[in-house]
Amino acid sequence: MTEKVRYPSSGRWVEADLAFPSGTPPWPAVILIHEISGTSDHYRDVAERFANEGYLALVPDLYSNDAVFKSLAEHAVHMMGRVRHAQDLEAAIAALNLPPHEHEELRRAAYWDRERDTSTYVPDLLAAIDYLKARPDVRAEAVAAAGYCWGGGLLGQLLVTGADLAAASIYYGEPPDFDHLERVRCPVQGHYGAVDTVVGYKFAPDLEAAMRARGKEFTYFLYEDAPHAFFNDTGPRYRAEAAQLAWERTLEFLGRRLKAHAP
Repeated sequence: MTEKVRYPSSGRWVEADLAFPSGTPPWPAVILIHEISGTSDHYRDVAERFANEGYLALVPDLYSNDAVFKSLAEHAVHMMGRVRHAQDLEAAIAALNLPPHEHEELRRAAYWDRERDTSTYVPDLLAAIDYLKARPDVRAEAVAAAGYCWGGGLLGQLLVTGADLAAASIYYGEPPDFDHLERVRCPVQGHYGAVDTVVGYKFAPDLEAAMRARGKEFTYFLYEDAPHAFFNDTGPRYRAEAAQLAWERTLEFLGRRLKAHAP
C-alpha cells in the first residue's frame, strides 16, 4: 500500500509518498532521495520495491514548496541536465536546435536550476528522519537513506551534518565535503558507473581512504559499461544488469544494518 503523507519542516509542510510493507510493525524504514528532476512514478515504484522487502519507504518531494519548479514543463526539466554545467548557457541551449517554445521552456528550467534556493533540502531531509523516528510503526534505530543522482549528492550533504541514520546508500552522487567526514555517523555504500561522464567515480578511492582514516565505513562498487543514472529503468541510460546487482547489494547492506538485530 502506498499513500500520500506530509510532515512538518521549518514551519512548512513537505509532501511525500509512503509505501507500507506487509507484516507486523514496527518496521525498519528507508528514505529515498530523488534526482534533480523531482519525484516521479519511478521513485514510487522503488519505494514499493523496498516495501516488498519489509521496509517502510518514504519519498519526500523536496520541491513541495517550490512554485517555480511546479510551473516548469516536465520535458524541459528532464532536458535540463544537458545544459546545466555549460559555461555559456545560451549557446548550449541554441546548439540543441529546439523549437522556439521548447527553447524558452528549457531556458526557464535552466535558470530555475541556477537560481533556486537550495537551503531547504537538507533541513527537509532531517525533518523526514525525525518524522519516521516518531512514528510508532517504525523502529527508530533502524532508519536508513538511499539517494540517486542529485539526490545521492544531497545524501552526502545530509551525512556530514551528523544525521542520525543507521545506513546510507549513494547512487552516483557527488562526494560529500571531505572536511566534515568526521560527522558521518553510519556505514555508507556507494554505487558508480564506470562510464559516468556526469559525476564520475575517480573520487571514490580518495573518499574511501578519507573515511577509513576517520574510523568510518565506506564501501563502493564500480559497474562496468554503466553510465550515470543506470538504475533508473524509465530513462535512456538504464542498464538492467548493473541495476539488479546494485539493488541486491543495497538490500544485503541494509539488511545487515537494519534487520540483523530486529526484535
